[in-house]
Amino acid sequence: MENLNIIIGNNIKTLRKANKLTQFELSEKLNYSNKAISRWESGEVIPDVETLNKICDIFNIPLTQIFDENLTSTKATKRYRAQLGNKLAITLLSMLLVWFIATISFVYIGLITTNYYWQFFVAAVPVTCIVGIVFNSIWGKRMFNIVFITVFIWSMLAFLYILFLQYNIWPIFFIGIPLQIGVILSANIRKVPKNED
Repeated sequence: MENLNIIIGNNIKTLRKANKLTQFELSEKLNYSNKAISRWESGEVIPDVETLNKICDIFNIPLTQIFDENLTSTKATKRYRAQLGNKLAITLLSMLLVWFIATISFVYIGLITTNYYWQFFVAAVPVTCIVGIVFNSIWGKRMFNIVFITVFIWSMLAFLYILFLQYNIWPIFFIGIPLQIGVILSANIRKVPKNED
């Protein structure tokens, strides 16, 4: 049984490193302390089956692979790079779709009315941020969401300012200050870890 503890611990460590996660980042995803992750990786204890299943879901591997003595960092790294490439491609294609729709709208309205509304491109920035927030929430790092939310806030305010330019509503940018402070403060909120085992 002790051998199984070491195999599982080594595999958790291999998968974590191949996915470029620190013990702290993995502990946040699992809602455990980084001390618990350290104990698992050293083979001192093994996580329960439910937690092992969550670990396998995070690293997108079948549960049986966590018990594989021959799991190497090369296999895990190749899997991570393939997954990262796919996720990045899907995210970028979704963002590109927003700009494609903005371009089609710009051209179509311009051909019909002979007025070209460049505001479509300004509106595409906050919509792109929303797409980024959605995909990053699914499989990204929390820090990127903070960037996306910040860009969303200020680009949305800029879009509203441009949309109502004739009314000279420049004070609308003051709304962004408390919103930005809220984003910064919310970035410091952490999950409370479960017990140490």
